[in-house]
Amino acid sequence: MTTRPRSVRLNKQAALRVAAVSLAASSLLLTSCSPSPTGTSTSSAPAPELKSKTVDAKGDVDSFVWNLPTGEPDTLDPANAATYGGGTVVGNLCDPLLRVDADYNLTPNLVDFRQESPLKLVYEVKAEAKFWDGSPVTAADIAYSLNRAKDPSKIVSFIFAKVASIDVTGEKEVTVTFSSPDELFNYEMSTIAGMIVKKDAAEAGGAAFGTSSGTLMCSGPFKLDEWKSGDSISASRNDAYWNPKYRAHAAKVRFTFVTDTTSLTQALNSGEIDGSYELPATSIPALQNSSAGKLHFGPSTQSVSLDVATPEGPLQNVSLREALQSIVDRKALADVVYHGSATPLYTKLTPTTWPNGSKDIYQPAYDTFEQQRSLNLDRAKELVAKSGYKGEEIVLAVQAGNETLGRIAQLVQQQAKQAGITVTIKSMQPLEYSQAQYDAAKRQGLDLLLNTSFNGVQDPLEPLGFVYLPGAFYNYVNFDDPTVTQLLTQAQGTFDEQERSKLVVQAQERYEAASASIPLLSTNTVIFMNNRLTGAVTSFAYWAMPSMAMIGAAG
Repeated sequence: MTTRPRSVRLNKQAALRVAAVSLAASSLLLTSCSPSPTGTSTSSAPAPELKSKTVDAKGDVDSFVWNLPTGEPDTLDPANAATYGGGTVVGNLCDPLLRVDADYNLTPNLVDFRQESPLKLVYEVKAEAKFWDGSPVTAADIAYSLNRAKDPSKIVSFIFAKVASIDVTGEKEVTVTFSSPDELFNYEMSTIAGMIVKKDAAEAGGAAFGTSSGTLMCSGPFKLDEWKSGDSISASRNDAYWNPKYRAHAAKVRFTFVTDTTSLTQALNSGEIDGSYELPATSIPALQNSSAGKLHFGPSTQSVSLDVATPEGPLQNVSLREALQSIVDRKALADVVYHGSATPLYTKLTPTTWPNGSKDIYQPAYDTFEQQRSLNLDRAKELVAKSGYKGEEIVLAVQAGNETLGRIAQLVQQQAKQAGITVTIKSMQPLEYSQAQYDAAKRQGLDLLLNTSFNGVQDPLEPLGFVYLPGAFYNYVNFDDPTVTQLLTQAQGTFDEQERSKLVVQAQERYEAASASIPLLSTNTVIFMNNRLTGAVTSFAYWAMPSMAMIGAAG
């Protein structure tokens, strides 16, 4: 579930809206990120402490206001709520079949499950599960919701690619059969793809279901009260919620849509808004010493990368792509542009995407890539010479209005020049830029795209399947390695995590050698919360959790 269109990668809908970096910070960036004579970073800003959650809530509160800094969701229909804001809101209104905790551990939720065979997964509905209106969640509701999400018109439909059928096979039983084994599917049932709506309500609601002018009927810890388009979304506690573990501490929550960084910062400092996830990096300095609340930083699957946009042009040469891996001072980017709310990244997979039980398998391979790809202009110059590059213009596209990413593009341009590479920055309007993500015609004349992305679950097969398989949605360079295809396909059909991880690492050695993507940063989840509140999940797992239900009184 990465943030591009149609695969929940959604650059067009989910990219953070950030304000301009100050003139002083810009000057500092160019100074701090300039390489020393040996090509070693000169930046040394300390990284914040990362935690998965804050101290548990001590009690209930009447209400709080929470902001969605990427703006108003376009829908609360779970199967299409693939934006930062949409996922945050709907995760508190609707229950998924399964649940992840703050550390991405998977547990049952609406259902218990059993993998009867590689091609057969059975869900058993919990008897106590009820919708907001008090009616029970039935097997028919679950089968309907999953088949509805499977429809190609829904953003999450890609998750159901290997599903052959979804059927009610007992009074409380739903069986999913697969055309080929798919270990990823069950994990994705903890996200919006696995959220359940009431069949009768969805059918009656039609196209308006989940919109500001329509209705919604789910079983989550909050009930939707009102959606004032352009203003706010209000929800109240579901006092009859069936799952006591996630009973909401707040009687009411109001979601606001403030996207202007200055206005949001002022509202948080004044207490007008109580909290927000995904704060723009430029707001961090102004909130670090706030008397109203505290900043928290958590591990995240989010990342920033340079993606090669076409199989043609000067970057069809792999040596030239590999040169780009060594020209950027990733540490300085994290410290100066993101104020420590990011860490250098050296592979397509962020470390947070590695499964908890097999990090020891991924780490040695990652360490090798870090050693190879750290800032080293001498190495970059050697690779440029090896490539036969003659100074042709390389066009780097960045979304207009995103000043933080614009500053990164300027740094790439500056340091590429020192390695003998000519980079021209092209600022594209949001719609045009988003179209370039999925339309090859819109990428004509572009060589690189500066992208942000996130994964919905802690499973490497989610992002890799969209980039490194033949015909994959974001396989811009037409990468086609039969060995990689075989390894990733085998991994998706392997239910043993350790064995699956070994297969992914083998594939990684080959697809990373192509340098179709130049990873730059793994960005943290940044949250601000008023001093009167606590209990928040601070890892990016919040996006697949009833995050507002866990927030309550600090004392």
